[in-house]
Amino acid sequence: MTSFRVYLYIFVISLLTSLPIFGQDRYALFIGTNYKGNTAKIPELNLCEADATFLKEKIQKNGKYKDIKVLLGSMVTSENVKNAFKALGKQAGKDDSVIIYFSGHGMYMKDAKAKNGMRNYLICYDRPHISDEELNEFLSGIKSTKTVLVMDCCYSGGIAKKGKNTRGAADVPIAQGNDGVVRQNAEDYFFQDKAVISSSDDDQTSIEVGGSINHGIFTYNFGNALEKADLNNDKVVTALEAFFVAKEETVAMAKKFSHEQTPQVSGNAAGIFLSGSPKPQDPPPPPPAVVINQPVNVGPTNTTVTPPNNTQTVAVVTTPTPEPETVVENPTTVEIPPIVNVEPPAPPSITTGDILIRTSIIKDKSYGGASNKSPYDLLNKQGKLKSSASEDSIRKIKVLVDGEEYSSVVATEKSNIWGATSRNGKIIPGEVFVIKIEKLPAGVHQIEVRADNYPIYKTAAAVIPKQTSNLEIIESMDGYGAIQGRVFYKTLDNPIEKNQIYMPTVVSTNQIFKVVTDKDGNFWFTNLKPGKYEIRASFMEEMKLENSEIIVKPGELTKVEIILNKKMSYTKTKY
Repeated sequence: MTSFRVYLYIFVISLLTSLPIFGQDRYALFIGTNYKGNTAKIPELNLCEADATFLKEKIQKNGKYKDIKVLLGSMVTSENVKNAFKALGKQAGKDDSVIIYFSGHGMYMKDAKAKNGMRNYLICYDRPHISDEELNEFLSGIKSTKTVLVMDCCYSGGIAKKGKNTRGAADVPIAQGNDGVVRQNAEDYFFQDKAVISSSDDDQTSIEVGGSINHGIFTYNFGNALEKADLNNDKVVTALEAFFVAKEETVAMAKKFSHEQTPQVSGNAAGIFLSGSPKPQDPPPPPPAVVINQPVNVGPTNTTVTPPNNTQTVAVVTTPTPEPETVVENPTTVEIPPIVNVEPPAPPSITTGDILIRTSIIKDKSYGGASNKSPYDLLNKQGKLKSSASEDSIRKIKVLVDGEEYSSVVATEKSNIWGATSRNGKIIPGEVFVIKIEKLPAGVHQIEVRADNYPIYKTAAAVIPKQTSNLEIIESMDGYGAIQGRVFYKTLDNPIEKNQIYMPTVVSTNQIFKVVTDKDGNFWFTNLKPGKYEIRASFMEEMKLENSEIIVKPGELTKVEIILNKKMSYTKTKY
């Protein structure tokens, strides 16, 4: 069977090398400005132009691009950017790869016609600036679906705080007469079926640092990844490979500067070749000492195992036993981009890594009334069941990697959020699943998580050689929703700690209607009945919020950001 799989891979690789996908042309546009000498009072930066030049040089060295254009400094005007996009639209065909890079300021401005009442802008050297709506129009002229927009900027935040330059400008706008504004499910740019890679999340700032790095930290890591991120050894670095490697290194580097910065990707970035040239070759036979995890085609069984690090309770391990599949495959699907649709196959690799998946999936199947009551439940309540909890009360879960199930360790962690209840003012933790899959072939894989009474969850993740890649999967039970929120003071890099959040209309399984934000401004409401909820930024005090009505949908996670222009005396902020 193993030999057949190897020959099949070789045949597929040989076939694909004769198709246009490997012969596609590549085009690039690099935009960067430090705003030096601008007359619009835009705060100056130091390294954006160096970033654009750095990435262009990496592309030239490794990418074999047919055409590369660069706009730097005062050349970064709305009209010049528009014309550069038009030129790309005339050059690039539908199967060509296109990378567009922007390094500079990003910010929000008030706009009643925009989603959440605010409009995203890329800040040019001088006015006018480019709104998300205009950028969408510019991109519509590019026919290639293999287009990736890479942005090293942030969409709000301060300038030069704590000795670091952050690539954002101005406070988040709040209408006069209000104490704050609520943004629900705010999203990064996602235009015309194009992929978008951003240097930070939409509530984070992106930093640039000097010294030996002397670049924006994401651009520095992304540029270096173009040379070393060929995870599956197929002689090509794709946008997803470069992104995942740069993400890991950016998060770690930001922590060294006491900063939180997590790069994001949206849209389908699969199959976009950024550097290298594919050279199919016969896969080398694995040496005897190397053991690669092989797919299993049987159901799970309960076995005592050693859990992953930091887990508290061991659950099950998937082993080859002939038990029938019992996991409920709910037809509802939560697709978190990117989904790997066209990431190129590669010869089997002898390099391997691990994936550790932390989920919000609650172990207790009966929690929230999501399962049918069984005779075991009655016996448990009467204290007549002497053995451990019946298997029927434990939610079944499995993970598919590229459509196949591998042997894995399933454990549980205590959670004060998911599955937790409040009794006499005290939080009783719940338990959620953690899954570790070891010795997977290096490369980008499609991950699919299936569990009783939960929507099917699909996303992509990278296996990096000799490393453990962490993947967080946050979703709510089918039939229930959840709210994940953060509270900020004026800017999206200034979270408020100990801020009370009150929802007087909560209808949930745990009936928690008041919470307090943590040190990062986070708060949660889980297992909510779908519907509309009113959210307040205080319990006793009266604070008027724009867009305070929150919509919760079954099986989904609603993300909420509350930006306040005043704070209570008992709260704490970063700045």
